[in-house]
Amino acid sequence: MKKIILLLGILNTLVVANEISLDKSTITSTTGFTENISKENKNVIIIGKEDISKKEYHNLEEVLNNTPNVMVQQTYFGPIVDLRGNGERAISRVKVLVDGIAINPIDDSMGTLPINTIPLNNIERIEVIPGGGAVLNGSGTAGGVVNIITKSTEKKDYFSLNYGNSSYQTNQTSLSTGYNVTDKLYVYGGFSHLNGKGYRQKDSKENNSFNGGFEYQLTSNQKIRFQGSNFKENNDTSTSILKTELAKERKKAGYLVESNSSRKSYSLEYELKATDNLVFLTTLYTQKFKRNFTEHSKMDEYKMDKIGKMPFSLVGYNLPVKMLGSFDEDTKGIKLKSKYSYDKGNLILGYEYSKTNLKRTSDIFTNGKFFPAISKVNNKLMGINADIHIDILNDVYKENNSLFGLNKYNLSDNLSLITGLRYEHSKLGGNRVNNTYVDTSFMPTIKSNKNINSTDTENNFAGEIGLSYSYSDTGTVFTRYERGFISPMPGQITDKTQNGIYVPNNLKSETSDNFEVGVRDFVGNTYLSWTIFTSFTEDEITLIQGNTHNPATKWWSYKNLGKTRRLGTEILAEQYLGNLTLTQGITLINTKITKGEYKGDKVPLAPESKITLKALYQFNDNINAGLSFNYVGKSTIREYNKNDKSFVTNISSYHFTDLTIQYKFNENFIINAGINNIFNNKYNFSETKNYAIPAPERNYYIGGTISF
Repeated sequence: MKKIILLLGILNTLVVANEISLDKSTITSTTGFTENISKENKNVIIIGKEDISKKEYHNLEEVLNNTPNVMVQQTYFGPIVDLRGNGERAISRVKVLVDGIAINPIDDSMGTLPINTIPLNNIERIEVIPGGGAVLNGSGTAGGVVNIITKSTEKKDYFSLNYGNSSYQTNQTSLSTGYNVTDKLYVYGGFSHLNGKGYRQKDSKENNSFNGGFEYQLTSNQKIRFQGSNFKENNDTSTSILKTELAKERKKAGYLVESNSSRKSYSLEYELKATDNLVFLTTLYTQKFKRNFTEHSKMDEYKMDKIGKMPFSLVGYNLPVKMLGSFDEDTKGIKLKSKYSYDKGNLILGYEYSKTNLKRTSDIFTNGKFFPAISKVNNKLMGINADIHIDILNDVYKENNSLFGLNKYNLSDNLSLITGLRYEHSKLGGNRVNNTYVDTSFMPTIKSNKNINSTDTENNFAGEIGLSYSYSDTGTVFTRYERGFISPMPGQITDKTQNGIYVPNNLKSETSDNFEVGVRDFVGNTYLSWTIFTSFTEDEITLIQGNTHNPATKWWSYKNLGKTRRLGTEILAEQYLGNLTLTQGITLINTKITKGEYKGDKVPLAPESKITLKALYQFNDNINAGLSFNYVGKSTIREYNKNDKSFVTNISSYHFTDLTIQYKFNENFIINAGINNIFNNKYNFSETKNYAIPAPERNYYIGGTISF
């Protein structure tokens, strides 16, 4: 029988061509339990393990970057996933889960999403739900949810060994296996290793990842599942550099950033089927993420409240600076959920507790000459020797207690009503210490010691109501409204001035009203998913920074924007034309600040569009080739100048095209090869008015996989 790729939100669920049936496809991210996807009232994108295996991806970041409707922002601390135009705040507005457990940090300055710590060979599928999810997942879901489902949920016997080589002397090896030891005991494990250079000068990376676990059937109605992972990485990269320098030499390094990081995560799940209609799930989890880094830069000037401005950049002299930093985040939590199925639907009730402690330190030090305006001898500038130490400690926390309920009621065989409510109580705060010491040859040591203790409590509610109507065996139309919220991160409730002083800012929680209507169906040989959405956010949080290229002297302010509005559409279509499969993914977003100080501006760093076009041709049973084109639209960014006046910079759009070829020797041995950015387009991962971090030019890869 002929097989086709059936997209249920995205690309790959294989079914028999003449037996199109959405009823066989499931998703877990919308309720936390396995649900039928055909009657969901949300736009759903699924990335299967088959998609991941078709290309020699190095990490999850590359997979998501090549996915329709998903945008990935780059920082030198790591990637940030964006859905539906959340821009600079995507790290706190798009929740990323691993088997239902959130991995978002509580810090958005040095924090990052540790998605690249998850081995690709351990991923069964990725579920992407743009727009909402607050009832089930709480704060930070205004943009949507990305849930990474590991192979530990599948209980299949398998073995996979992969080796790949790519540009910049990069080598990657991975191994994963799972085995049903007995009828009751299933074990799995995996290992991956990557090492190589990077696109820019002085870039290098090496990481190792281990994962494993087991599932044991205690009785006919009880089972437990344990899983753990351990990731370690050494990474050398560099900061952004002047765009004028990039124009001369794209691979030129900025200030060197050397880092090592580790992430450990463990979870234990207990499932009890009390009756045929009632299921209880209890999940205990802990996550630890650590990063130590050394960052080199130059200090052009430094302001201190006791002595004012200390310039270093006169007569072309910039003082070398070194910053030693650490980031140590520890999260513990518990999830209690139950699902009760009745004649007309099902009811989900739950409680969730989590507490995250974060210690973030930085020690900035330099010594050399500075040039105060008064030090003139014979009309010549005289440098004065000085030693400067700036010690910063942030010891903060966030604690959440939540209750939630989600009910799905079948009004008829084809029409379902979904309602939900969540209450979340948050405590956040901590201690921030900033000590500055200046030693000179002509005056006693100058000290500035600042210590701020800040605490806050937030009480927030989320709600959802929606309808899903199946008008045919393959077609569903749906609509939904969600009231969501985002409580501040503990690091956001203070600002840093140009003088290096932390001050409270009275930041508020933001609330959002999200609306969407959509349809998914097969029309002839075409699968189509089309969603129109809009959201209105009150008190949206934004970050404005000054001197962004230089961490030693950077300052910032968190503000509530007043009101913002997002209006957009997501279209996903795929045509099956014999051996040729065509895919089109289009996201168009219009963002606007409608009230407040920056009324009329666009939401910062929110691209106006994402367009993905793909073609896959199956030449024969052994060979297929694919071409993919990705376009990311223009955006804006707001910055501070030296006078603390903000201004807007326009960020250009960019695009890249990749070619993949796969040769299948047999069912057990596959080779992948390809060219990324085949047209050698020059674009930037990130940029401000004067500085940027460049993306790689044309590069190549080849790899092979043995599996049983």
